[in-house]
Amino acid sequence: MKKRRRCQNKDCGVLFTPCPQVPDQAYCSRKVCQQVRRNEWNQKKLIANPTYLEERQADHECWVKNNPNYWKEYRACHPDYAQKNREQQKLRDQKRRIMPPEPVLAKTDESLPVPSVITGRYKLIPVHSNVLAKTDEYIVEIAAITNG
Repeated sequence: MKKRRRCQNKDCGVLFTPCPQVPDQAYCSRKVCQQVRRNEWNQKKLIANPTYLEERQADHECWVKNNPNYWKEYRACHPDYAQKNREQQKLRDQKRRIMPPEPVLAKTDESLPVPSVITGRYKLIPVHSNVLAKTDEYIVEIAAITNG
């Protein structure tokens, strides 16, 4: 009987029997575990070879150039897929029109024109906002202080 191993995916950890063709197999055959394995391999490759990403992009551009009608032919051969994709795109477009944009969580380098303020003494009152984190911005309400 083959020795079983524990899957190296931290979210899995299931015991599995390695394939005979891959004696050092560290991940089980579940789709999510194989995706984790591929992602880790890509990250290591990007660190080890700084030109790897550029090479992949160049290969992709070459493939697109050599297969200009691929997607047109794919949609023609898979009409159900194309129809479903059109319907999903309509829903995404509708959602984008209806929903306001999500609040911005963090903008550390935003620079907006500041409206001119009349010089004088002012009272600053904090105003609560739905923006969670802006490290270079204070939101205040300005009210003139009257003598009295």
